[in-house]
Amino acid sequence: MLLPTIPVWKQAPFLRLLLPLSGGILLQWYYSFSLLLLYGAGLVIIVFFAVTGLLKGYWLFRYKWTLGVLLTLAFTVLGAWIAHEKNIKHHKKWFGHYYTRGASVFAVLDEPLIEKDRSYKAEASIYAISVNDTITAAEGRIILYFKKDSVLLNQLEYGSAVTFRKTLQPVTNTGNPGAFDYNRYCLFQAITHQVFLNAEDFVTAPRHYGSSFARWLHDSRALLLGILRQYIHGEQEAAIAEALLIGYREDIDRDLTQAYSNTGVVHVIAISGMHLAMIYGLLLVLLRPLQKGRAANLLRGSVILILLWTFALLSGGGASILRSTVMFSFLVVGEYINQRVSVYHTLSASAFLLLCYNPFYLWDVGFQLSYAAVLSIVIFLRPVTSLVYFKNRIVDHIWKLAAVTLAAQILTTPLSIYHFHQIPNLFLVSNLLIVPLSGIVLYAELLLCTVAFFKPLAVITGYFVSWMLKAMNEIIDWINALPFAVSNNILLSAVQTMLLYVLIVLIAAWLMQGKKQLLKYALVILLLMVSGRSFEILTARANRIIVYNVPRHSAIDLANAGSCTFIGDDTCRNDVFIRNFYINPSRLVYRLDPSVSTGALEKVPPFIYFSGKKLLVLNNTERLPYFDGSLRVDIVILSKNAPFSIARLHAQLDCPQYVFDASNASWKIREWKNECDSLHLRRHSVQDDGAFVLDF
Repeated sequence: MLLPTIPVWKQAPFLRLLLPLSGGILLQWYYSFSLLLLYGAGLVIIVFFAVTGLLKGYWLFRYKWTLGVLLTLAFTVLGAWIAHEKNIKHHKKWFGHYYTRGASVFAVLDEPLIEKDRSYKAEASIYAISVNDTITAAEGRIILYFKKDSVLLNQLEYGSAVTFRKTLQPVTNTGNPGAFDYNRYCLFQAITHQVFLNAEDFVTAPRHYGSSFARWLHDSRALLLGILRQYIHGEQEAAIAEALLIGYREDIDRDLTQAYSNTGVVHVIAISGMHLAMIYGLLLVLLRPLQKGRAANLLRGSVILILLWTFALLSGGGASILRSTVMFSFLVVGEYINQRVSVYHTLSASAFLLLCYNPFYLWDVGFQLSYAAVLSIVIFLRPVTSLVYFKNRIVDHIWKLAAVTLAAQILTTPLSIYHFHQIPNLFLVSNLLIVPLSGIVLYAELLLCTVAFFKPLAVITGYFVSWMLKAMNEIIDWINALPFAVSNNILLSAVQTMLLYVLIVLIAAWLMQGKKQLLKYALVILLLMVSGRSFEILTARANRIIVYNVPRHSAIDLANAGSCTFIGDDTCRNDVFIRNFYINPSRLVYRLDPSVSTGALEKVPPFIYFSGKKLLVLNNTERLPYFDGSLRVDIVILSKNAPFSIARLHAQLDCPQYVFDASNASWKIREWKNECDSLHLRRHSVQDDGAFVLDF
């Protein structure tokens, strides 16, 4: 089998449109062209199209290549224009253009309340802003946090309207090196601000807003969640059932989610094409009697499309499930009109439509992994399957299932490393065990929801589902507990990830086509990757002080030659979520090994001597001896509302830099900042400015 390179252009015409569209989206996001420039470029392209249309005979033949160039430029501009228009900050009615402190905000909840550790959360759309008694229609979305003891919480649901004056806060990143870009993630959903509301901060309106269809979806989700919670025993079993059926993951324990990720089966609890394929297969079986006759086929296709799209929307409408739904829709329509198209064409056409709908799917991890998995299976399944042949039908069937997993892994592994910095070494074992089991559970859950009106049968089905889910979780825990289950802390940059894809394509083409020249190119790419990685490792081995932005906690890393010593709260040291979300990304970026303590550290309380730097870390329990003001300190780090004024510290110490970590209260940080400004001292608030990083 030849690797589909040149022929794919003919098999997938939409690919010629998809690539420039994606390029335009990327260009617009990273360079932010004005709307005037985009319209001007579009006008120039139209003029050139018109001129090209006037060419005839020899001139048409000589310059026919210009049509391809113009078409590419046209769809590049289209991609840039779509990305510009989808950015809420470019909308004239975006509330951020005229919102001021103290303005009244009228917002409507886009979802039911979701319980968090210290509050309830809901996303909401802003419809109006009142500034100086002038009401202005507005657009945009925000995140609302409600204090748990509010008496009005039982009145809040999808479509509830709230009015408040409390100041909106911009959504910001932690600023920790290598951290998740939460600001961009929210902006892609048109969310730019957030606010925490106490009971006295807001009032509700008696009228409910929102669409009837969206309300029906939320009510249906609530009904399904209620059935699962009623009949499935065990908190984690019920949580996995919710994620498996409708993609609701709020109840899953963080450690269990990490275990599914470590074993390479996180796609089981993240609604994906696998789930939709199971639903599609079930519908084909149930609707088999409607295959005869054109009218019956039309009814069959319509029922399948309605149910597939309903399931996709009930599960949250994520990028991966939408990809599957669009592709299956193409398949259903193609079967009805007796037309079969290349899977490459279906893939590129679905991606094109989805990016026209939401260009920011291009950054969505589910979108990337979904297309990479399908493309990888299409390209590599047959070569992988043909590697081994078993005469025994059962063994051969198991091998074919394993081949699907292996084929999918080829193009998804670079993305998994880039986004999650790990390789699940036992993904083949876990997929062979969990995927079939999850299929049985999914069908059983559908049966449970169908027979929920008949309690005796629902109870029996619920016990069966609970037992199966418990077995799934125990298998996952067992595999995850193995010492070689996962390889962690693997860092790939965006450039290295692209080079890895080029390397995979070259090696695959060499194996399939046998051209030695391709192997030479692959070795060159490998040399580039090794050289780049070696350079990164060498440049990362500097002395470094990092004060992390971990809300309500103190966390400091002192790094030296690849090793680091942690100073801070034990919670940050021991809590897996805090460590993985706030601290480990930085250690990955700087190639730090926390298991090896730096030898360039000496503690003489309250001072820390590190690689020629003298640090003073003060909290609410430290006492500062008296100094006459001549003592030189390189950095003063204040934490936990330390009872010291900047004026007092400045009088006793000669220090050029003051740092306030995230364990301090906002009011205390404001006091210190004002003092530093009045004394013309350098200061850095981790809570406001992100992590403090000093290289030396």
